[in-house]
Amino acid sequence: MFNKDVLSFDIGTYNTKVIMGKGMGKKVKIKEAFTFRTPEGSVEDGQILNAEALKEKIQRSIREKDIRTKLVTFSIASTKAVMRELVLPCTNEKKIEAMIPFELSKHIPITVSDYVIDYVVLEVFNEGKVKKSRINVVALPKYIVKRYYDLCNELDMIPTSLVLHAIGSSWYFKDKPIVKSADENVVLIDLGHSCTNCSIIRDGKLLFNRIISVGLVDNMKGMTESEYIEKCMDELKLVFRFYLSIKNENKLDRIVLLGGGSKLDDIKRCIQEKLERPTEVFRDKGKFIINKKNKDILISQYFNAASALLLDKGR
Repeated sequence: MFNKDVLSFDIGTYNTKVIMGKGMGKKVKIKEAFTFRTPEGSVEDGQILNAEALKEKIQRSIREKDIRTKLVTFSIASTKAVMRELVLPCTNEKKIEAMIPFELSKHIPITVSDYVIDYVVLEVFNEGKVKKSRINVVALPKYIVKRYYDLCNELDMIPTSLVLHAIGSSWYFKDKPIVKSADENVVLIDLGHSCTNCSIIRDGKLLFNRIISVGLVDNMKGMTESEYIEKCMDELKLVFRFYLSIKNENKLDRIVLLGGGSKLDDIKRCIQEKLERPTEVFRDKGKFIINKKNKDILISQYFNAASALLLDKGR
């Protein structure tokens, strides 16, 4: 079943971007790519608010494209997602999973049982004579996850995964020539319609993520392009300053831009000058194989949907 094509949806408040393809080892083969306007009021901050309107729009788009696959994955961004770094005794996966809810409840005032939890081991180190694991834990409210699962049932489709943008994108930045070295910290800045998503990634692992409420919509509400960029820079400076203050060894080596805002004429130069880091607009370096039919698509605009398919590589 999992050798078939998968539909990957990146459902934003304004636009929904769709990729049809499948993970092939360390690459994704893309057979179809298209965008449609998300029904107004149906999705906000990654949460489905009007499933019926969204279902109808998805069904119409699938019919128009004559898509037959039943497998689907979703890539979302939400400020409701919680991320924390924990240090635990180094042990097997089953015991770590048992410890995480207890330890997470010490750090965050949430009811852990109301969240779906995942984690990645960042490093294993010795503290005195004790071996420990530094892990990054991500938790998403179950009610958000359930609405995507219910949407799949309404569409008569089979869900394979629900991926946060920051998690999916981290898989892309793992191997050379995409990263210069295993210890390079890449700052991925996704300049979206309603928000800007900032992720810090090292060796294919997500170290840090913040979503700031500045997006292209601000530029549409009477702000000039330069005012929008200035506002975005001010918020990103605060994010950078906070991350660098957490630990002395924290660093920011290179900035990669994607999303609709990355197409603005002056954005690359402004970010490089104001944030004082080498900056580039995302260009794929061979991980996404695009068929001739879609050769003109801007993969930077479909990055979140496409990178979510990297998680299907083991299927």
